[in-house]
Amino acid sequence: MADVTADWRATLAMMTDAFGQGDNGRGEELLTIALDVGAPWDVATAAVAQSLSARLLYPRQVSEASPAL
Repeated sequence: MADVTADWRATLAMMTDAFGQGDNGRGEELLTIALDVGAPWDVATAAVAQSLSARLLYPRQVSEASPAL
C-alpha cells in the first residue's frame, strides 16, 4: 500500500511542476493518472489550484520565458 501512495504523490509532484511551468496539457494528463492510481480528489485538486495560483502570482521574467537566441 505504501508504494501506491508514493506513486500518486510522485505523480502529483510532477503534475505540480508541469502546471507551474505552464504545461497545462501535461498537468492535466498527470492529474488523471494521479486520480487513477488512488490520489484523493481533494488532495489532487488542491495541488492543481496551488500550482496554478503560484504561476499567476509569481510569473517568470520575460527573459526567463524567452531566452535570447
